[in-house]
Amino acid sequence: MKRATCGLFLLSFCVTSLVSCASSVEPVPTEPVTIPELGELELPQIAAAPDGGLLMAWTVRREGGFFEGFDLFVSTTEDNTFSEPVQVNGADVPLHSIPIDEMRPAVAFGPDGAVALAWTDEFFDIRVATSSDGGKSFAPSLRLNQDEGDALQEFPDIAFGPDGVLHAVWLDPRIAEEGLEEPADLYYARVTDGVVTERNLTESQESSVCGCCLPNINVASDGSLAVAFRNTTPTGYRDPSRVVAGPDGQFGEPTPVSPPIWQIEACPIAGPIAVDDMTLWFDGSTGQKRLLSAWDPGQMPDVVLEDSDERFLDYPPRPVSGTPAQTTMLLVPAQPAGYLLNREGRAWNVVADDLPAWATSAVFYEGRLYLVGTDVGAFQSETRDFQIPD
Repeated sequence: MKRATCGLFLLSFCVTSLVSCASSVEPVPTEPVTIPELGELELPQIAAAPDGGLLMAWTVRREGGFFEGFDLFVSTTEDNTFSEPVQVNGADVPLHSIPIDEMRPAVAFGPDGAVALAWTDEFFDIRVATSSDGGKSFAPSLRLNQDEGDALQEFPDIAFGPDGVLHAVWLDPRIAEEGLEEPADLYYARVTDGVVTERNLTESQESSVCGCCLPNINVASDGSLAVAFRNTTPTGYRDPSRVVAGPDGQFGEPTPVSPPIWQIEACPIAGPIAVDDMTLWFDGSTGQKRLLSAWDPGQMPDVVLEDSDERFLDYPPRPVSGTPAQTTMLLVPAQPAGYLLNREGRAWNVVADDLPAWATSAVFYEGRLYLVGTDVGAFQSETRDFQIPD
């Protein structure tokens, strides 16, 4: 049995400058979606399906205590009301018992009503379950890591290609001593018609991948891939790198996204995200937490947000689902209130700085912003009329 030894390196930080631009609100002709009251749960996420409707996913601890693990549920909308929950994992295979935000299950939508969710199970294997009916039912899960050892495979992310192929990445310390997260590699798998093919994307580098930072995979409309992950150097820096593949599926070598910045002796537990040719991530090299953005590895990154005496950044940014084409918005959770960012070229503008502190997932749907999260383990939600700024 694998055992978790992830030492959580939790930092508390604050925000230095607030840039706010008010977004106008117009009347919304449709009725809002009814968000159910779900009680005690962990890691809720909400997302918009490409063909309409919303999907919400969350985990619930099994009875019997902390080490009993979690079950994974989803619910989808019909006539603006969420359905009865559907359990995604098999009844006898719980999820891992460490419900930290970086280990939240991954959600992806594909063509023709395809939906997939990936997670780390109680044996620290990476599993994925797929649906062909928009999330109303799921086939039995597949194991993505193809080794037979007891490594602590964790932190999956997934994305569908335009051809319906499912792509996945995760952190894999199968070369490490039993029970340790490092040294680790970044592994990739593609799932085609239920067949899993995996490969090591960092086998040629001597340094380890950062062992507790969630990687991020994106697939472009032409089928090319971009994976952002936090890497390490022999001198102790832990900054993001990217590895990309063209439409032919041929991956290049991992490359840093910026000069070395953050030298730290522990894992920050804060993975980067890839947005087109840009990478965004949290940095703590100054003693405060900053949200950085880079697109040229030879230049120092831009500072998007940073802590102050009044505002603390909590989690890495995550995309807001459901925005129109060519529009990118990010949710940045923070205390005592979170941010909503809108991309304009290379710049990121704050369009809201009053989101509830518990909000960790957001979706834009039919003129409204839907927020979900937890407060001391209890599900929270909020709905706002919202117009995306021009």
